[in-house]
Amino acid sequence: MPPLVEIIREKIRSNGPVTFSWFMEQALYHPEFGYYTAPRQRIGRAGDFYTNVSVGPVLGDMLASQLLKMWEKLGRTEEFTIAEQGAEDGQLALDILSAIQSREGELPGHLHYVIVEPHIEKQRQQRARLEPDFVENITWAAEVVDLNPMTGAFISNELVDALPVRIVEFQDDRWSELLVEARGTRFEFIATGDLAPDLAAALCKLPTPIAQPYRTEVNLNSTQWIRSVAAKLKAGFVLTIDYGFPRDEYYKLERTEGTLTAYSRHRRLDNPLDDPGKIDITAHVDFTSLAEAGESAGLTLAGYTDQHHFMVGAGEADLRRLEQQVAKSGLTKHHSAFLAGYRTLMHPGVMGMAFKYLLLQKGLLGDSSLSGFRYAGDPSQALDLNRGNRP
Repeated sequence: MPPLVEIIREKIRSNGPVTFSWFMEQALYHPEFGYYTAPRQRIGRAGDFYTNVSVGPVLGDMLASQLLKMWEKLGRTEEFTIAEQGAEDGQLALDILSAIQSREGELPGHLHYVIVEPHIEKQRQQRARLEPDFVENITWAAEVVDLNPMTGAFISNELVDALPVRIVEFQDDRWSELLVEARGTRFEFIATGDLAPDLAAALCKLPTPIAQPYRTEVNLNSTQWIRSVAAKLKAGFVLTIDYGFPRDEYYKLERTEGTLTAYSRHRRLDNPLDDPGKIDITAHVDFTSLAEAGESAGLTLAGYTDQHHFMVGAGEADLRRLEQQVAKSGLTKHHSAFLAGYRTLMHPGVMGMAFKYLLLQKGLLGDSSLSGFRYAGDPSQALDLNRGNRP
């Protein structure tokens, strides 16, 4: 029996059924046997999934331009910190720092990059990726609470969708939480009507389902996370990139199975309880709840859009510059690679509509708009923040 399966089974034998949130935390982040902590190929053709970093350095280039603009919006402060959580192998950090160096001629002395990463082995992988050019410009923190109060930007790419979620089900006109029980050699869901107060409060904001049974997820960890980030930000921005929807779309009545998904070798799996530690488990992000929690913690909603519109707005200046270079020296392999990556990221049928960008800010006066959100609509309207809680 795999060691992680035995660890989970022993917990259930000792204490009874566990929340899916606890199960998912062990499956993904157990220090020795978790999917994201044990050594394995996760990203790319030989892994289990692709990300928007997989297509090349274009995303890092786009984010670099936005981060430099954030610094300008903050009045070119003497210190500007970029904190990234969920950095995986450090490739996005490398792409961002390389692009900033290319634009500025060198890394500005005011810039400090922090990677939030609790696992020592992954820190080693990130250091190796960033050596020799940038490792001296980066520090590591184990958790958000370990960060010093900062002025700058906190960024994450495909982090929140991997935060452990609670599973709930509406059946017989009432909500229940689905816990994980051990049955023989397998894990199964069982329902309990005993709802924790924070989970019950979150369920009050959901529309009442018509079809029964109706199964979905509630991510209480995401709201706790954004509050912890807000507490460390003296002034600046929080940019969250991930799969997800506004609350009304996330919990629409026809989405009776929720968004919880497991992946292995680029295939979607039927049961997220199978093979803990060996498969990826993910759930889409409820961006309305994330924005609400951010605002309650002192942040202000500044933007919400999909990757297609973000790339169009953020990439306009780069495309003009590339057009001038091509006119002067012809189309190079570098130009072709940039355009190919750009088209993949912004194409509505590829990645353009899947990823969403949420921008929150704190302590800014005057215009704080960014080009990446130039073609976005009113974020409060898009996230339905003005209509209050639903019955």
